[in-house]
Amino acid sequence: METAAAPVVKPASAAVTEKAPPAEKPAAKPITFKSRDYGVSFVYPWQYTSLNAKTVAKGDESLRPKPDGSDSQFTLARIEIPKGFYADTDLKNAYFTLSLNQDIAEQDCVASVSPDKNGEVQNESINGVNFRWTEMEDGGRGRANKIRNYVSFTNDTCYEVEMGVKTESDGISREVDPAQVMRRLNAILKTVEIKSSTDKTAAPQLKSSVEPKPLVPQN
Repeated sequence: METAAAPVVKPASAAVTEKAPPAEKPAAKPITFKSRDYGVSFVYPWQYTSLNAKTVAKGDESLRPKPDGSDSQFTLARIEIPKGFYADTDLKNAYFTLSLNQDIAEQDCVASVSPDKNGEVQNESINGVNFRWTEMEDGGRGRANKIRNYVSFTNDTCYEVEMGVKTESDGISREVDPAQVMRRLNAILKTVEIKSSTDKTAAPQLKSSVEPKPLVPQN
């Protein structure tokens, strides 16, 4: 009489387990620069390079925007597009700077933007705030600069934005399109918001917790 063979039991270690698919990394969100002290903010892509006020102030003079004629001008932030976005091109640098000056009058703030080659100054409303701006181009010997300057006198403060695209040819790299790079910088400009300062209201007078006693008529 034949006996049935005992079933073969595979060890648990031999069991095949399905691996869960790797979790997708959430898309990196853009970064918001916000200054509560001066009521201004803007948004920029996380891949861009950010330099704070201290770095700009202590760094090379080339990091600073065009002077507005007053020593009280200072830069809050500088954002740079990495050269890797335009590899193998003649791009030297592309930047966005936000500065302000609280010690100049409105007429001096407005005058800090020089008319363009046609003698004109443009006006543009950005999130409810009017800016005056011009664009200048210069260069020579393989170098070229495309600079835009914006100013707005708001909250008794001169807010100043400078955007620049600078190229330098080495005779080998292909030429970058400055207008295309400027559109990236302009996308940051469109996010600039300046909050209006609120008037301080007088503090309400405190009422005494002790009620005065009623006067008793005298006979």
